[in-house]
Amino acid sequence: MQSIKKQGYIYILSSKNSDCIKIGGTAYPPIKRIKEINNTEPYRGLGAWHLIDFRHVSDWRTVEHALHYTFRHKLNTQMIKQKELFYISEKEARNILNNLDESYILYKPKVDRMFTDELFYKYLQELFAISGLKYFLDYQGMWALTLFPSTNAGRYFTLSIGSHEVGYSTLSRKNAPSTHMILVDQLILDFPEVLLWLKNYNGIVDKSYYKTALPRAVTVSFEGDFSTTLEFLKLRGVRRALVAYWYDALFELKHGEKLSPYARFHNYNAVAKLNI
Repeated sequence: MQSIKKQGYIYILSSKNSDCIKIGGTAYPPIKRIKEINNTEPYRGLGAWHLIDFRHVSDWRTVEHALHYTFRHKLNTQMIKQKELFYISEKEARNILNNLDESYILYKPKVDRMFTDELFYKYLQELFAISGLKYFLDYQGMWALTLFPSTNAGRYFTLSIGSHEVGYSTLSRKNAPSTHMILVDQLILDFPEVLLWLKNYNGIVDKSYYKTALPRAVTVSFEGDFSTTLEFLKLRGVRRALVAYWYDALFELKHGEKLSPYARFHNYNAVAKLNI
């Protein structure tokens, strides 16, 4: 009997305590599976395991089987009761994911659309890098990136940490530029050059209206294209204010059990394609 196709996730994990890479699949978000792996033998003794790469796929069992078959000659046969540890490098494992049959990849049109605006793609890369999100890949689902969500105004993306938004960019219209919002720590107010810059782009700093945001949160919003957003990220004080808020918000969630209410919209494949 043919197995029923089930969408899920293919993941690659590494641990400083293991010479092997773990390749596996799961029907639920990787954050939950990684927690199980780090608390279950025979993998627990080699942990802690961390996420290297992943893909959201339409048939995770088929893809997992294909990857295991590809690396069968490098399987760790010394460790019993496991068939997912392989003597391969992180680079080899990443390459095999990058070359997956595109028909298995979910949400591909939205991911491809991210590349049609080079500056938008670069903005997301920079935002992930300077905010520290790239160090929280294991916790995807607690924070969520949605590409081109269905909102009244239309957006390029929405980024949430827990239950509230921390960033978004609206779609540009014929007679109206995009509006960009980033939630940061109020220490941004200590940098007058940022406030002066915002005036040139119809920008404001306002107290956050999100009830679940941390007490020091403020929203920064301004208008412009994505070259404007890249300029904003380079201003003195912006990185400090971003890190001060986002790190606190992320660490508060790090040991929690709840996923973001927006986790079901999170685009794992988009995060993978950002190459962070």
